[in-house]
Amino acid sequence: MARAPKIFTWSDGFHRYTVAATSRAKALAAWETDRDLFKEGMAQEITEGPDINAALAAPGTVIRRAEGGLRAAVEKMPKPAAPKPPSLAVVKRELEKAQAALDKLDRQQEQVEKALEVRRRELEDEADDLRDAHEARRAPLAREVSRLEAKLAGA
Repeated sequence: MARAPKIFTWSDGFHRYTVAATSRAKALAAWETDRDLFKEGMAQEITEGPDINAALAAPGTVIRRAEGGLRAAVEKMPKPAAPKPPSLAVVKRELEKAQAALDKLDRQQEQVEKALEVRRRELEDEADDLRDAHEARRAPLAREVSRLEAKLAGA
C-alpha cells in the first residue's frame, strides 16, 4: 500500500512553492534543487494553508503562488538595531589615544618651528655678513667715484 503524501512548502520571498510528496527527498526533487532546504530551515511540512488542496489534487506537481514580493520581503526584514554607544572605558581609551596623538603632533610642530627659527637667525646673520662685506668693498669704490667726479667737475 502506498504511503499517503505529505504537504511540503518553502518560499523564496517572492513565490511560495508547495508540493504533495511522500518524503522530503521527493519534495526536493520536485522543486529541482540541490540544496537541502529543510536542513537550511527554509522548507517545512505543513498541515494547513491555501495550497494544500491543490497540492493533494496533483501529487508531485509544484504549486507556485506569488507572495508579497519585494515590499513584503523588506517589511519582514528585521529593523537594524541602533548601534550601542561605546562604553565609558572605551571612550576614555580613545580620548587618551587621541590626546597622545595631538600632544605628539604639537611637540613635532614646536621642534620644526625651533629649527626654522635657528635657520632664520642663521640666514639673518649671513645677510648681515654679506651686507657688511658689500659695504667694505663698496666704500673704497664709492670714494674713488666721488674723487673722479670732483676732478671732472673741477676741470
